[in-house]
Order: sequence, then structure tokens, then C-alpha cells
Amino acid sequence: MHKIWIASFISLLFANAVVAHPLSGNVAVHIAKRHYEHPVRMLHPYLDVWHMKGPMIEKVQLKVLPKHFENIKMCANSSNADVVLSIEPQMFYNAQLRVFHAEIIAKAYVNTGVPIDQLVAIATVKKQAQQNGELGIKPDYYMEKAYTKAMEKMIKQLETDSVFLAVLNKTPTNKAETLCAGLDNLPVSKIYY
Repeated sequence: MHKIWIASFISLLFANAVVAHPLSGNVAVHIAKRHYEHPVRMLHPYLDVWHMKGPMIEKVQLKVLPKHFENIKMCANSSNADVVLSIEPQMFYNAQLRVFHAEIIAKAYVNTGVPIDQLVAIATVKKQAQQNGELGIKPDYYMEKAYTKAMEKMIKQLETDSVFLAVLNKTPTNKAETLCAGLDNLPVSKIYY
């Protein structure tokens, strides 16, 4: 009987150690307008499937990010954000191997008062994930799983980034809300390179 109590107590201790606490700080998530306006064609010789990246990545981030951050909102709804996390999703389908390849480039910005075209990210994370699946049978399901895997990898790296954590833990003098509108005007070369 005592062995059962001891075993359950030890397993409870390990379970508490595994549970991660959400990061503090106000974070606004920015997804560029072009991901809502321009669909991407998934390559396949016989199927014609178009993918709108914006709504899909928004759905994924609404499920995944609140588990890891205490106060996270979309840019349009966030007036007191300390950090803006700009997310750039990419999706590719390999028809021969039947694999969805998702890539997420996340850049964290703070308002330092410099013009938007001279803005430098405090943290940049680029993560990829794959998901097996058929393009002709519920492709959104497999794309969502691939994006979720890539987002989880991105968060793991952000949780270990010392500069990102330092900005989240201190109170900035300038709120980052003004960055949200300006990030849509950044040239694509500034985002990817």
C-alpha cells in the first residue's frame, strides 16, 4: 500500500515539473495582408488545389500560442503590446512523396522609434515541419497539422532565446502597436533575407 502512495506521489511531482508555465508579457501577432489576399497553388499533376495561408495560420496560432503566452492577441486587437511577433507561413506539397512541407518564419519586433524600413528584429526563428497526407482528401487537415508542428518548433526556440525573453520580462517605454500597420509595408526582401 505504501509503495502505491509513494509511486503516485513521485509521478505527481514529475507531472508538475513537466507542465510549462506560459511566458509573461503582451505579444501581438502579425500576419501580413498578402497571405489573406493571394492564394498559393499546391503542386500536383492532376489536382488544382489553392491554399489561403492567412486564415489557416491564424487558426493554428489561435490554438497553439495561448498555451505558451499569457497575453497574446492579433495585431488588430492589441493596443498594449510590448512585442510584435510577425509570422510568415509557407506551404509546399510534394506530390510524389505525398508530404506537406510547412515553414514558419517568425520575427519579433519592439518599437525602438526608428522608421519601419530600418527596423531590425530582436529575434528571428525559421522552422520547418512535414506531414504525410493526400492532397485530394481533406488537404486543410494535413496543412493544419504541418503548420502546428512548425509552430511548436518555433515556440520551443523562442522560449530559449535570451533577448526575446528579456524584452518580454521588462516594461518597454514605447508600445509596439504602431508597428502592426507598418509591417504590412515592409518589402518582401526585408522579411525573408
